[in-house]
Amino acid sequence: MPFNEQGISPDLIMNPHGFPSRMTVGKMIELIAGKAGSLEGDFKYGTAFAGDKLDHLGLQLIKNGFSYTGKDSFISGVTGEYIDTYIFSGPIFYQR
Repeated sequence: MPFNEQGISPDLIMNPHGFPSRMTVGKMIELIAGKAGSLEGDFKYGTAFAGDKLDHLGLQLIKNGFSYTGKDSFISGVTGEYIDTYIFSGPIFYQR
């Protein structure tokens, strides 16, 4: 499994084509809100309809050393080299 610079390896990897077809764009906002909230030690309200603004959440990510958009650089678990793309990652509830 790939891991980021903090050593965090994802528990779940989703295909990006599944987001638009399932109308789950709010899940991306929830992911950014969860990441900002966990870094700040605070609860965030991340829905597509109301709650914390993305601009404010992005500034909190920058303050804690992350990208404004919630994307991270990951390292391949096989080769140990950086993967040539940014990966959108963060804590989120996912029910199987």
